[in-house]
This record gives sequence, structure tokens and C-alpha cells, in this order.
Amino acid sequence: MKLTKRQIKQIEKFALDFYKKLDETHGIEHTTRTAKLAEYLAKKEKANLQIVRLGALLHQFHNEKIVERFLRKIKVDEKIMKQLVHCVECSWSTNIYKAKTIEAKVVYDADKLQVIGPFGIIQEIAYDSGPRKIGFREAIKHTQITSERLYKTLQTKTAKNLAKRPHQFILKFWRIFDKWDKVKL
Repeated sequence: MKLTKRQIKQIEKFALDFYKKLDETHGIEHTTRTAKLAEYLAKKEKANLQIVRLGALLHQFHNEKIVERFLRKIKVDEKIMKQLVHCVECSWSTNIYKAKTIEAKVVYDADKLQVIGPFGIIQEIAYDSGPRKIGFREAIKHTQITSERLYKTLQTKTAKNLAKRPHQFILKFWRIFDKWDKVKL
């Protein structure tokens, strides 16, 4: 069974209404980027484009029960619902090992690619310093660790290839940062 146009619109509205309430680093811009990256990865990895796109829109809920309840309410086909819920379930790095579908892996990678590279470190430090209220030094350390850890968890060949150059750039950036921070020029 397929999703109806009405169901697709309802899912989009449900997701965008949720993202409007979030901070800048996880709001609508993040969702839009995640969906675009996910669509790109889906084409390269031969994943179901519709599942990936909608999974990307829903990923930030990080709570599959909320998503499942909503999808049941709008009477989404059981098979499609399970695929979308699986994308949400696997959007945490601690849950990615549960990914059974290429669609869940693609959605995960689309989200995590945004933490790797120059854009990602700025976004992470901003989020740590802002909503998380973490101090500057701790935010930097957390960002270094997070970027490295997430790079290692990328699931698809396409994402790994996309991340390679930005990741190398960031490793060099952190080496320079550490030298200047410790004044070891």
C-alpha cells in the first residue's frame, strides 16, 4: 500500500510544526538539510526515496512511540509505518546498530553528516554553549569527541566518501587549535 497525498502532507505538517519549536541548530533548517542530504544518499544507495524523505523529516523526534501514535492516527499502512518508525528509532548513534534497512542507515547518515566538518563543529559548539548551557572548554572537547565518534558510525559508502574531506579538514583544524590553545607554535 502507498501513502496518500493527504497522509504525506499530514506527516510534513506534523514534522514541521515540531521543528518550529526547536532551537536554530535543530529546527526547520536542520530538517531541510537532513531531508536534502537523505534524498541525495537515497539515490546513490538505491533506497526508497519516499521512506527516506519522510524518515528524515521525522528523525528529530528521537521518540518512535510519538511518531508511531501519529502515523496510526492518520492510518498509515502498517508496513510503511514500521519503516518510518525504524528510521526514527535508529537516528541515535547508540541505536544505529539496530538498523536493518538501508533507509534507516541513510536517514542516520544524513543527520550525522551535519556534525562532521566545519559546519558541524560550529553547530555543535553553538548548541552546547546555548541550549545545553555547557561552558566553552567543555563544549569544544564535547564537539571534538562527538565529531570523531559520529564519523566512525557512518553507515553508507556514499556518506563515508562525502565525509572524508571535511573530516580531514577538521582533524587538521583541531591540531592547529590545540597548538594555539597551548601556545605551542
